[in-house]
Amino acid sequence: MPQWLSLYCQKKRRGKELSNILITGSGKGLGLALSEELENQGHNVFGFDLKDGDDVRFPGLSDLPEEIDVLINNAGVNIINWLDNFVESEWDMVMDTNAKGIYMMSKACLPMLIKSKGTIINIVSNAAHMPMTCSLAYNASKGAAHIMTLQLARELTKKYGITVFGVAPNKMSGTGMSDSIDDQVVDTRGWTKEYAQEYQLNGLLTGEETPPELLAGFIAYLLQDKTHHKFLTGCVLPYGA
Repeated sequence: MPQWLSLYCQKKRRGKELSNILITGSGKGLGLALSEELENQGHNVFGFDLKDGDDVRFPGLSDLPEEIDVLINNAGVNIINWLDNFVESEWDMVMDTNAKGIYMMSKACLPMLIKSKGTIINIVSNAAHMPMTCSLAYNASKGAAHIMTLQLARELTKKYGITVFGVAPNKMSGTGMSDSIDDQVVDTRGWTKEYAQEYQLNGLLTGEETPPELLAGFIAYLLQDKTHHKFLTGCVLPYGA
């Protein structure tokens, strides 16, 4: 059976729209969980990750697929330090990845998204509205990501039919970033790792970190059909408090 006919039959059988989806930060954590879940559902997933030599701050057009239905701006980094020890290069790295990366990737993918009347999903964070000690740059970058999501929806939805929304999870479990945060908190605050983990879990209503596979499944459901997320444009959905 020709590939195009096989994909058409899968779409009919599953009752889903199959899409070309570009995910930044796809090599680990939530990005990897998203890639695996969306591929399992039959979507064509394109990863964009530093381990492959890609950089969300300076995306090259040769690195991008020719057709994009969905852009998931997931790449993120956090550097934890007290203000009096926080150096400008650390600020630039966090802001460039978490905020400028959304701008650069959205602009680079815009021609394809206009053509497909596609979707942009920004992975924000509860840090956008919940300040964390020693995380000035991260909080600022996620606050920027939140308002950029609302602004891009106002600019792109009516003009081009592009849906733009965000998802703001709390601390994810078992990801490279979570492990890095735990280590940085220990070094910065002088806590033991056990105390740092207990402190952070006590701040979560469920008392648990969010499994990336669950969030990936939720996002995959939203992407099964445009009607599942069309009316979320201009919204940032909390996922865990």
